[in-house]
Amino acid sequence: MITITKEFTFDAAHRLYRPDLNESQNQDLYGKCCTLHGHTYRLQVTVSGEIDAGGMILHFSDLKQLVRDKIISRYDHALLNDLEEYRACPTTAENMVRSIFDTLQPDLDQLNVILESITLYETPTSWATITKDA
Repeated sequence: MITITKEFTFDAAHRLYRPDLNESQNQDLYGKCCTLHGHTYRLQVTVSGEIDAGGMILHFSDLKQLVRDKIISRYDHALLNDLEEYRACPTTAENMVRSIFDTLQPDLDQLNVILESITLYETPTSWATITKDA
């Protein structure tokens, strides 16, 4: 199997909290991350598929445009907690990769490629990955 991966960066703010908990309980659960703070996120999108007559699975520019339209345009310089998909769950890297995967998969299916994985780096040493088998 051959895969291609495109990497993106975006800056966003968030705070980890659960609305069903009070501030003290959120502090106990999330520590300093329950206060408003920001990250420069790195997002990696990996797809696989058949190589076409042009020698590509998918043109990198097509993948770039799709991710920019569906994800980056909404997430960059946003308060992530205000996005609809995170009103009912904390903006953890784990929840974010699941949401990004679910958002991109239908469009990539239409392009006849398989969304293999989404990796989101919250910091250079902390990331979450979701794969197609999750």
